[in-house]
Amino acid sequence: MDNELVALLRELVSTPSMNPYTADTLEPGYGEAQVAERVAAFLRRAGVAVELREVRPGRPNVVASLDGPGGGDPLLFVAHLDTVPVEGMTVPPFEAKVDGGRLYGRGACDNKGSLAAMLTALTRVAEKKANHCPLLLVATMDEESSYGGIRAFLADGPRARAAVVGEPTQLEVVVAHKGALRCAIATHGKSAHSSHPDQGVNAIYRMMPLVADLEALAQELPTRAAHPLVGPPTLSVGTIHGGLTINTVPDRCTIEVDRRLLPGESVDEAAAEIQAIVERHGATTHELFTGLPFEVSQDAEVVGLASAAAAAVLGEAKVVGVPYGTEASAVLRAGIPAVVLGPGDAAQAHSADEWVDLAQLDAAARIYQHIMTTAAC
Repeated sequence: MDNELVALLRELVSTPSMNPYTADTLEPGYGEAQVAERVAAFLRRAGVAVELREVRPGRPNVVASLDGPGGGDPLLFVAHLDTVPVEGMTVPPFEAKVDGGRLYGRGACDNKGSLAAMLTALTRVAEKKANHCPLLLVATMDEESSYGGIRAFLADGPRARAAVVGEPTQLEVVVAHKGALRCAIATHGKSAHSSHPDQGVNAIYRMMPLVADLEALAQELPTRAAHPLVGPPTLSVGTIHGGLTINTVPDRCTIEVDRRLLPGESVDEAAAEIQAIVERHGATTHELFTGLPFEVSQDAEVVGLASAAAAAVLGEAKVVGVPYGTEASAVLRAGIPAVVLGPGDAAQAHSADEWVDLAQLDAAARIYQHIMTTAAC
């Protein structure tokens, strides 16, 4: 086990970088600036060229580059800086405690384990000048909410021959995943005193049959044709809010819906299916987020590079699909073939006792290093 790698991950986990989602201002502990500064400082100490690119106030991307004698377009490595909040955690979120071969804390698995392993691999390669191809690493802000960081980075038109996106995949090579269409739906009523409910229109009552129709759709979707790697499409109602006080008839009720999309599935058709239910009940809706599905050809060069590296380090390589979404969909849409690969189990992402296996962390750094040093330009 590389003690310096573990120390780096402990530093990253102990630095809060929670994503504020839709908040207009950054409260203490929220935003990526502090952890971005630490990532940049680590790279500068290793002599790697690095810059902070502010996407939103106090929320930068970190972009590092390493020249290679082979020239040409670089290999791109992507890992995000932000984490979900810490409410409900059963372990101290920022102590980065090590116990039983695991490191605990918010972001240990999602996604600072991948980030620490990529940073370590890049600095090892830089020290030995072991790469032939140029290398580019971006540590992104706002992955957990809207992919704002990777979209801003790609909007600048960077060239890359291929990309490795770090996420907890248990070191399996992910070549396909679902997308997500998220929307808010509101029913509207008329407020009144609860002692005279007949004088109002209860928006919560109006929402109930709409939710029932969404539940029927959610039950029907898994019966449709499944993707061989990621399974069937799904739908879930994740939140519901309505009313101001117990003695007031509510004039508004809002739900948030998460529809998971298969590679090849039409976003517009999925949205239209939800919109038909919304209109049937006289409700309104607005889109919160769309992350496209992802699928790269298993014949792509980057799949071979990642599989060879995993096999060299682990003795075998598994090529799989997963049901969650990642920044790889945005990378692929920009014309850059990508795979998703990193330490940790997605079941631990966002969990109350989030942790990462340190043996996987060490192996991830060696896999990334193998990709960086064996790619021919």
